[in-house]
This record gives sequence, structure tokens and C-alpha cells, in this order.
Amino acid sequence: MVKGYLSVTEASAHSGISNKQITRLLRLGKLKGYKVATVWVVKVASLERYLANRPRPGPKPKKRA
Repeated sequence: MVKGYLSVTEASAHSGISNKQITRLLRLGKLKGYKVATVWVVKVASLERYLANRPRPGPKPKKRA
């Protein structure tokens, strides 16, 4: 793979996020990368930034009045 980029499969293994979700994040523009023919590649720095700031799943704390 090109230096500084990971395939979707490699990004999934590195992050613990499913291949499908990585592809979805790329299409939504939340991860930086590009498509080479039929294969997406993810910029490593973008993935690291997303992992550091990603929203956590589950119920959100209620705001107090």
C-alpha cells in the first residue's frame, strides 16, 4: 500500500471499526481517502484523528436544568 494510506481492511483491523462503517465514513467525508478503481484507501492521519475524537456509542448523558 502507498505510504501514509491503508486499505479499508487494514484500517478496520487497526481501528476495530467494521469495513462497512469505514467505507460509510469515507463516503460521508468524515475520513479522508480516495477510491482507486473499486478499492478505497484511507489516509492514516485522518483515521487517527477520527479515532481520537469519534462519538461514543450508546445513550448520551442527560442535560441538567
